[in-house]
Amino acid sequence: MQYMCGIFGHNQAEIASIENSHAALNTLTHRGPDNWGYELCNGIYLGHRRLSILDLSEKGRQPMLAQNVYLTVNGEIYNYKELRRNLIDEFDVTFTSESDSEVLLHGYIHWGINRLLQLVDGMFALSIYDVSTNTIILARDHVGIKPIYYWHEDKKFAWASELKAIESYVGKTKLSIDSTAVYDFMTYLYVPCPKTVYQNVFKLEPGHYVEFDALSGELCKTRYWELEVCPRHDVVDWGDYIREAMSISVKSQLVSDVPVGFFLSGGVDSSVVCFEASKTLEKLQTFSIGHMDKESDESPFARMVAKAIGSTHLERFFSTDVANNNFELLRQLYDEPFGDVSALPTNEVCRLAREHVTVVLTGDGGDELFGGYVPYANAENIFSSEKNPKSWIRPLCVAVKTYAPHRSIVKKAQRFEVKTLSDPMEKWAAAKGGLVCSDPLKRRWAKAHNIPADYDDFWYYRKFDRPDLGARTRAQFIDFHTYMHDSVLTKVDRASMAVALETRVPFLSKKMISAAWSIPEEIRYCNGDLKGILKQSYDQFLPHAALYRRKQGFSVGRIGKKDRLYDRAKNVPKQILQKLFPELLSGRQV
Repeated sequence: MQYMCGIFGHNQAEIASIENSHAALNTLTHRGPDNWGYELCNGIYLGHRRLSILDLSEKGRQPMLAQNVYLTVNGEIYNYKELRRNLIDEFDVTFTSESDSEVLLHGYIHWGINRLLQLVDGMFALSIYDVSTNTIILARDHVGIKPIYYWHEDKKFAWASELKAIESYVGKTKLSIDSTAVYDFMTYLYVPCPKTVYQNVFKLEPGHYVEFDALSGELCKTRYWELEVCPRHDVVDWGDYIREAMSISVKSQLVSDVPVGFFLSGGVDSSVVCFEASKTLEKLQTFSIGHMDKESDESPFARMVAKAIGSTHLERFFSTDVANNNFELLRQLYDEPFGDVSALPTNEVCRLAREHVTVVLTGDGGDELFGGYVPYANAENIFSSEKNPKSWIRPLCVAVKTYAPHRSIVKKAQRFEVKTLSDPMEKWAAAKGGLVCSDPLKRRWAKAHNIPADYDDFWYYRKFDRPDLGARTRAQFIDFHTYMHDSVLTKVDRASMAVALETRVPFLSKKMISAAWSIPEEIRYCNGDLKGILKQSYDQFLPHAALYRRKQGFSVGRIGKKDRLYDRAKNVPKQILQKLFPELLSGRQV
């Protein structure tokens, strides 16, 4: 019984104010529209909104209780049947449902939290209240597919699937803005984990859990999973190796008692997922979003792949009017500044899919695992530490990026600006589209909000930098630990859950991650090609034109010279703050 859901809870709860708790929980109704439940024990409130996916009975209703342990969970455990058998064999556990949630509950009781999380493969955010120890535990899956936020102030503690529930419970007027988080947004185009836009409110990092002592108010954080880069040199046929891992991962995520569909952009990753599913399913439904802007339109390639695998293919076209009319959705969906405007077409394809299915599989994660992003091709230059005497050109590049009438000029200016930088992390930020140190917007913000002169703009990238790796693998490693969960997975989670659609990510199962990161760099980029080995592994099964075309990405596109959203997208940080989060400016113009 898998659930995509919304969870919310807090300590110091009282019956007299229970309606406030319910109101906060119900800000997450879109994540779980089917029903809801709550428990109140020793002043601990645990709430759950449910979207039913498998075994639609009431046996797995949450919060779930066994042996004085309460559980709420948002997510899906791919290997729960194996874990269930192990619990029965080792401890003679009696289960009352077919739920993967109950497996987590008994797994915690018998194995403890650390052992349980080591064994689990899935996407999840969970909360546990252990009555015997008066401890609250929050945990997030290994790569951060599912979100969880928490507020900790003195002995007060609250947690939720989205920031809006904590805002509702605590009250926006009682939360203070973290000006460094807003400043970081300008660098990364998202607020980097564990920060949020508020002080004392945090995102739980992927692969971590926290334990809150409800008596003392103390909080302890533990990392339970780390990415291992262990190149193998004993694999005879890399194509077989990759296809086997991918096949297992896709099959494990097809289980559902509601209709399952597939996002199909016509790019490599989604095409691979759909092909593997076509080997198992007799009928496939695929969904894509096209663009009226032919330069950004990938729909012909999606149709090509759909025809090759025999899927029933549905598409919808994204226009400038839709983009501009829905611009305010970026605040509604993400609750804090978020700069990837492709969230808007993503939400549109989610709406299309939800008209027909409740679950979709996506190709997310493939770029980070197999090296698909365009900047990886220039990684050697980006991570060079040589000083460049052309720094005087930087202000000119910034001006061109800000005022250029066409995005091709913006991209050229951005690429040239990278060549003028000396700090590899600043180069990487520029390559990813964020603002560099010299940008006037950042300088004005820093001065207005007393951000120290020695503040490291690129601390987040530096935190996950591995200079010992090859340049392209080094770039992938940074993206895997930052951009992937903070931008890509966050974008898809909110855009899909806004319409109660579950998205599954086969590329990010533990088995698939292990397989991909065991491929030596020279093989991963065979023939010097981005995703070279992944393309080669499937070039006998998928159209050559779809596999080997130029990467386009999922953009808002551009139509004509008066494209208002394109104007916003060129200067994302300023437009997001001024148009969607004016209260963050505290009366100061940026």
